[in-house]
Amino acid sequence: MYTITFQPSGIKIKVEEGTTILEAANEAGIGIDAPCGGKGTCGKCKVYLNKGQLNDVSAAERKNLTVDEINAGCRLACKAIVHGHCVIDVPEESLLGEQKILIEGAETEIRIDPLVRYFSVVLPTPTLEDNKCDHHRLEDAIRKVSGYESIDMDLSTLRELPNLIRDNKYDISISMFRNRAMNIYKSQYRDLYGAAVDIGTTTMVAYIMNMTTGEIVGIGSMMNPQIPYGDDLMARISYSFQQDKLKRLQGVVVDGVNKIISEGCNKAGITISDISEVTIVGNTAMHHIFLGIYPKYLSLAPYCPAVQQAIDCRPSEIGLNTNPAGNCHVLPVVAGFVGADHLAVILSCDIHNRDEMTLAIDVGTNGEIVLGNKDGMICCSAAAGPALEGSCITYGMRAADGAIERVNIKKGSLKVDYKTINNSRPLGICGSGIIDLVAEMLKTAVIDVTGRIREELEDGNERIREGDRGYEFVVEWARKTKQKKDIVITANDLREVQLAKAAMYAGTSILMEKQGITVKDIDRVMIAGAFGSYIDVENAMTIGLFPEVPLEKVKSVGNAAGTGARMSLISKEKRDEEKEILRKLKYVELATHSTFQDQFVDAMNMPHKDLSLFPRVMKNVSAPIPKQ
Repeated sequence: MYTITFQPSGIKIKVEEGTTILEAANEAGIGIDAPCGGKGTCGKCKVYLNKGQLNDVSAAERKNLTVDEINAGCRLACKAIVHGHCVIDVPEESLLGEQKILIEGAETEIRIDPLVRYFSVVLPTPTLEDNKCDHHRLEDAIRKVSGYESIDMDLSTLRELPNLIRDNKYDISISMFRNRAMNIYKSQYRDLYGAAVDIGTTTMVAYIMNMTTGEIVGIGSMMNPQIPYGDDLMARISYSFQQDKLKRLQGVVVDGVNKIISEGCNKAGITISDISEVTIVGNTAMHHIFLGIYPKYLSLAPYCPAVQQAIDCRPSEIGLNTNPAGNCHVLPVVAGFVGADHLAVILSCDIHNRDEMTLAIDVGTNGEIVLGNKDGMICCSAAAGPALEGSCITYGMRAADGAIERVNIKKGSLKVDYKTINNSRPLGICGSGIIDLVAEMLKTAVIDVTGRIREELEDGNERIREGDRGYEFVVEWARKTKQKKDIVITANDLREVQLAKAAMYAGTSILMEKQGITVKDIDRVMIAGAFGSYIDVENAMTIGLFPEVPLEKVKSVGNAAGTGARMSLISKEKRDEEKEILRKLKYVELATHSTFQDQFVDAMNMPHKDLSLFPRVMKNVSAPIPKQ
């Protein structure tokens, strides 16, 4: 039996050798689009081999895939046959709509019950004896089928109402958000559409959903257009201190949201005006800037947000091009550095409803951490800094073409094997590669548990050398890199990683202390976000980024923030639970916590505690491990 791991959902399944990836996906409940029924003729079921062993590329695949796709590891799921443990990346465009609505990473099904609803009614024809106004006539009919006592109607809709009802002989349909009329149609069934949008610091994604079926029908994405105004949140907050610059930042992000919604709508065969409701998540800075709320005080102690509760407004108030009579719902924020995106993570992981003690971590420049269950939750923001995203590492980079994303170092010879994004010539190292590299350096004794490069090995291997900034380790030689320079990791780089992982670990330790529990009491660990989907969890725990829990307790939940936004869009119950989460959730400010500095210093070493949980590490580590 071999284990197949599907990313970004993190779903794992054991299958027999000879099973196709399509069969494994179907058994795991992952709907991969295969219109030809697995014959290999449609070329739709594209997946990517991230790690592991499959059969050789078949003739059907060579016919349907380009040379560049094959070189990048692309396969047809129906023709890719399992010959070993594998990690398979499933791109969004290869997923069936049904699978996409199953809210990746969430372990609970939800009842589809959106706040946008559709009603068909037949109005009584007016007479001289019954000549009440058209609005009241419609209101009476809707009351019988909806329970709404009244209908709010925009002037633009009122202007069209007399002709609409008479042209359709009083047999009409109406779409409504709560008791607000949005559109009136000829009486025939129409699908209703909404958009769930995750505004990240670096990337943005919009999920276009059929709100009747809960199916994702289109996806749009782009880099956050605010990046030219500052790569990190603090730079953007500082830029927006002047009102005209805040307006500019808001304008570019709203324009970006319109573009990605339009992109998703084009894929779905609809227009952006067909979108009845939009749900928005993002960190607190993105939340404020999107709404045009002055964000300056998020950067100043005591880091108070302007508003915490959910915001519901007309799209036109923001500048969205969706149905002007529709709704824009912005999920609540928790604190200055714990935003609506993390509340959406809690919602999607169902932490607030479950008995299990759950730790959920979203790794980033500001790593948000929550620990708790249905009886109460506590959260914090650990200022991990940009090291884990690569921006302050000598050869660090985003997860783009040519980034080293996987690393393995051979014990003894210190030969480095790696995988780059798109299998391109290496240009630098992204976050997942940095985690792998540091862990491999520890396991092969290139560094000791204090993070020091063991310069005494310099005479025995040319990869360890003294550079301009102290000792460094050569990952790849200049002749094999894009920029014709040696790609190295330096002592300073290692220290930046240690600072980042120590902040994350210390934050988690303080939450455990506040909850009165130990690592053994944690039942689930959910790793959220794009970074969390691609890191090797065992390597992350090896260097002390996460608590040392058994690996079977750990699950990558992908873009859980986007998942929470989708849940909020299609479920009134989940919309109501946003308030419940706020009620149950307490925030801890690490900067003022009495033991944070001590715990931070204590977490600097690698590994932090119990190596015995990781047989892969124990097998390879040759450096003496001092008692802690």
